[in-house]
Order: sequence, then structure tokens, then C-alpha cells
Amino acid sequence: MDGLRVLLQIRVRPGMQDEFERLWQAHASYVNGVPGNRGQSLLRHADQSNEYVVLTDWTDEATFRAFERSERQQEYLKRLWPMREGGSMALLTTRYELPSGLVHTQP
Repeated sequence: MDGLRVLLQIRVRPGMQDEFERLWQAHASYVNGVPGNRGQSLLRHADQSNEYVVLTDWTDEATFRAFERSERQQEYLKRLWPMREGGSMALLTTRYELPSGLVHTQP
């Protein structure tokens, strides 16, 4: 498999979850239209309502890095910073992927 997955972990200040989700959703329509973006998901921890994971798929790292430096992304980050308490980012490459419904059995 080729491509790049970006895993962002974001912890927002307690009580700012709704504001963060609205900001993310508003920006998501832009991100989905960026060439090289293959899709994204916003996930929230089941037991920590102010901790999120954003998983974004890109064609390659150069495309992602160009997006990161874009003026629109920088504006989004400026709006996000006051809501954040912490977070991290990891760049991942897919090694194997199982289609949904596929069950592996051992002989």
C-alpha cells in the first residue's frame, strides 16, 4: 500500500468540545477538497470526552506537508490553539489493510 496516514491526537480544554467539533467540521470541507487528500475522520475517545483523534489519508508526504504550510491551514491552526490543551502527531504508512468483513482463519 502506498500513501500516508496522519494520526493527530488532540486534547481540548474541558467544555470546548462542541466549539472544537464545529471548527473541525467547518474546516473539513476545505480539507476534503485539497488535491492529494483521500479522506479524514474525527474520532472521540469513549471515556475522555475532550480527547480526539483525527485520522487523515494523503497520497504522499510532500502533498501533506504542502497542505500543512498552506495559508488556510495556518488560519485554522490559529483558531484551534486557544482550544488545545495538548496533542501529538504521527505520520504512518499502511503496511497491510484488511477489507471489512474479511475473517482470517488458520489452516
